[in-house]
Amino acid sequence: MKKKWAPLTALLLTVPTLEAHAIQQVKSLYTVIDLDKCKTAAAHPDGNQWLCEGLPGYPVYIAEGDLRIYLSAGPKAAETRAAKQTLAPFNTVFEGNSNRTTVEWRYIIRNESPVPYAAIVRYFTTSDEKQGQVLVVTRITNTEACHVAYIDALANPDAIVMARRIADEQARAFDCSSEPARIGASGKSPM
Repeated sequence: MKKKWAPLTALLLTVPTLEAHAIQQVKSLYTVIDLDKCKTAAAHPDGNQWLCEGLPGYPVYIAEGDLRIYLSAGPKAAETRAAKQTLAPFNTVFEGNSNRTTVEWRYIIRNESPVPYAAIVRYFTTSDEKQGQVLVVTRITNTEACHVAYIDALANPDAIVMARRIADEQARAFDCSSEPARIGASGKSPM
């Protein structure tokens, strides 16, 4: 009789573990950043700064300067390392003449709310008349944000899969005093 119930007992004992794992399941959310709907934080002839709506409690900070974009997120977005990081070539996160871009947030659910740990944004780069696209993976916490990795989106057909893997496996433990890594094949996009 005991052998008959053993599989059922084992299954019932694993249910709470499965539920706890499901709560921590990694997910993606997407927010569209539209500069026309963002609040201007500072206006300057060399470049403006904006605060835009991201996830609840995690606004997105965007600044422009020297034909480059600086993007950070979190409660203290403008004060983080990411707010001072950008790619070396001229770049933007806005394709063509658009003022809109998309941020992919990697997050878990905690207390029924999304808590991000990384963001993935596509940068459009230009150098010596060569144009490219680079996925930037950024670590996000309540107190800091910094670039973790750069992936040449034109040289790697699975660039978004790579970016998500880096976000999920490395962003949470990434030391923001470290330099971002270049991941995968390169050479098609100025980085």
